[in-house]
Amino acid sequence: MKKKILLSLATLAVSVTTLPLFAAFEAHVINVTARIENALYVHPQSLGYGTVFPQEHLDSSFFLSFSESFSATSQTRVGKVNYAIKQKPKPREDKVASLGGVEKARDWCHTHIPDPIYSGVATSTEAWSTFYTNCYPSLCPFLSKHPDKLPATGPNANNDHGLPAFHNPELEVASGTIVKFNNPASPLVTTGNDPADTWTIDLAVPCFKGYCAQDWASFVHGLNPTANPDNFMVPPELEHQTFGCDLWVEVTKIY
Repeated sequence: MKKKILLSLATLAVSVTTLPLFAAFEAHVINVTARIENALYVHPQSLGYGTVFPQEHLDSSFFLSFSESFSATSQTRVGKVNYAIKQKPKPREDKVASLGGVEKARDWCHTHIPDPIYSGVATSTEAWSTFYTNCYPSLCPFLSKHPDKLPATGPNANNDHGLPAFHNPELEVASGTIVKFNNPASPLVTTGNDPADTWTIDLAVPCFKGYCAQDWASFVHGLNPTANPDNFMVPPELEHQTFGCDLWVEVTKIY
């Protein structure tokens, strides 16, 4: 019995010591490549309203669809894109470099705004002063997003969700879906699809606190019945300033 045990241990020792010698004698390389493309095309790249006045209500719009790569007939693997339209304070162009570049400047303005909806308070604080040095006064709460409501019928009806003016841009976003084909099993059948969306962007111009018209509350509630008009009066020291907002169309799902 003792001999058998010793023999087994000796055999095990040989197996353990020789295993690394055989493991390195063969290798296989799997070549992994992928061509990464954007899923969306958005036009135009900027919207401008020029000089505006309190309680004006002005319309503009932008269009989005699939990118050229996503639209290609040979691309049949995925057929739908979900997206969100988010808003972030806009950095001043002459401060972008000192803040570390475009992306870091946008992040700085987004994380350092003392109050995303003003709440009718004065901006005479160090935090606000620093913010306005680097970023434009925010136009974001006053921009609505209205979908085109197309298609009106079929499986893709009402798949976009808008947002009225006078809202908190940190808490509320608009969203949508565009559809190249409905059935992955038949990607060349495009009946009832939704290949593009046109969004109307309304600017509801705010008034300056202490100088608002008597019908200010009616103006606000006519566009957003749930908004508190007192929260959307901008400080009077911002008169003559250029306001700004970056709209971000972010893809949330591709399937």
